Amino acid sequence: MLAPLAAFALALSSVRTRRSAANMALLGVVVMLLATLLVGWGLANKTTAYSATYQYMNLSVAFSGPANFQSFTWDVAFHVDHVTVVALLAIEICVIGILGWHQVMGRTEPGPARFNALVSGLLFGCAGAMVSWDLAELLAFWGIAGVMTYLLLAHRWGSDEAARRSRIVLALPFLTDLSLLCGVAWLYARYGVQHIDTLLPILHTTTGWTVRALVVGSVLLFIGIAGRLAIWPLNSWITQTAVTAPPAASALAQVVWSVVAIVVLYRLLPVFAAANLQTVRVCMYVCAGAAVLAPLLALFGNEPRRVIAMLGSGAAATGAAVTIHGFEDPRFTFAVAGIACVLAAAPARAAAILASSAVSGAMRTDDLAEMGDAWRRMRSSSLALLLAGVVLGLSASGALAFGVSARSWLGVLLGEAVLLISIGGLRVFLGASVGPLRRRRAFEPDRVREVASESLGWPFWLVVAAAALLAGSLIHGYLDYLDGHKHPAPTTGSLVLWAAVGLAGFAVVAIAYAVNKDGALRVSTVTGAWTASGSSAVAGTLDRFLVAPMTDLVRRLELWIRAGDGALGRIAGGAGRATLAGVRAPALPVVLVLAVALAFVIGLIAPGVLR
Repeated sequence: MLAPLAAFALALSSVRTRRSAANMALLGVVVMLLATLLVGWGLANKTTAYSATYQYMNLSVAFSGPANFQSFTWDVAFHVDHVTVVALLAIEICVIGILGWHQVMGRTEPGPARFNALVSGLLFGCAGAMVSWDLAELLAFWGIAGVMTYLLLAHRWGSDEAARRSRIVLALPFLTDLSLLCGVAWLYARYGVQHIDTLLPILHTTTGWTVRALVVGSVLLFIGIAGRLAIWPLNSWITQTAVTAPPAASALAQVVWSVVAIVVLYRLLPVFAAANLQTVRVCMYVCAGAAVLAPLLALFGNEPRRVIAMLGSGAAATGAAVTIHGFEDPRFTFAVAGIACVLAAAPARAAAILASSAVSGAMRTDDLAEMGDAWRRMRSSSLALLLAGVVLGLSASGALAFGVSARSWLGVLLGEAVLLISIGGLRVFLGASVGPLRRRRAFEPDRVREVASESLGWPFWLVVAAAALLAGSLIHGYLDYLDGHKHPAPTTGSLVLWAAVGLAGFAVVAIAYAVNKDGALRVSTVTGAWTASGSSAVAGTLDRFLVAPMTDLVRRLELWIRAGDGALGRIAGGAGRATLAGVRAPALPVVLVLAVALAFVIGLIAPGVLR
């Protein structure tokens, strides 16, 4: 966690050029990757998680009543298990691939130092949220990651369209994060503790507990997590910025948050299960319905990056449904299979976004109806798009084979989701890669060339990582490693069945495009126009009654902040002159000095040194 934080601080204080900013961000991610591998090696032969708790705040608020409510305690609690290690590895691999691609393809993006610093800050916040075992600590890191995400998706501040689309990134996730905050506050108001190990045993033993209180808290927590998991209809902050935001920022937001949200959901599901069975089932079927509707709406419209965002939302909702289904009945222990599904889909989503962005940039359009012939003109990008779509379409096969019966209603819904995701994944490839590339006004097809060779390998490495995670999700030993339980191996028939559903989707779309590609694209264009008109009406209503009041409040706060800028600037000016020599110093000695100072401070505040 300290590596991206150090990279963030150095990027803000000393790095100014594009290349040095990118190298500093990559160095922070690589150091964190090595540290994660070291931690995973240490936990490889252990079935128990590593836990460490340090008291951060302890305020006495009462002298009578239950002991839980006599003081407000905020612990800095770290909990690292196998799920956390694998999830961190998946995130770090995706961030390295995206940053490597952006270093070449994002040369024209404004503010390179700012962008790479925000990436390091996002990685720090997400890593902290996944290892947090105290709810207040979780909210703090969750908020840091949320702010960094908004700044990344609103990075193109010079474009009116990007600024207008980024308003939904501020409003919608803020409401869902507020729901998560309310859920944590609701549980604290009923139980007086925030540490998960302390909270779970007293859910049914604290005086005054009720099922209704647990249901309300569970629903609030679920809405907060579902917003960042970007399941339909809470995914508009992802889909509306898929085109206007930098491709690397869009890929980071989709990939990182899907992994973080599914891990946090897995951590907090015991609270849902403690409420009642109906609450768990409602959340499960909400995710299953979203898993069908998101890829279904992806068939309406021809924007490739928006389509990939909707398909990724469907894959994340499928994984969430399987994870919740694992807590529906105490006999089921395959909740971790849903996490394996989301982990396998994450690198594939990133690779698909990067490859489709390269094709769209070369053909200067975001409409599949105007694309074509990428298989001949841009073979590497087209192949990466094909492989990413195949892995994304099959990402849920292993999870469904482990724990979902094809004869149940849940199996029917998730089977439809897999079919639609596979159709959408191959549809993007076929729309961009086959058929003629026609001339347009001020566009000559003969000028279309493959992108820079330095960027071509990164999507393939992401596809390789996704394929490895997909292969692992089919093996029960991989699930045994993740949660420490023994899982029965799925039958060959179930694996063949769920894989056949994805392959059937590939066959359907291949036949449709082989028969009449123009007709299929024309249908998606018309239905996309209908969907766009309906969503525009809904967006206008939300903008009038939700987004506009919030942005007006932000403007008022800006006036208050601006009044104190003069005094703050005078103070910062003196500090800036004092640190000018440190800014010009080489990066490596500065990092070493900061590391030594941080280790010294941590050693002093550790229990048993000063008290």
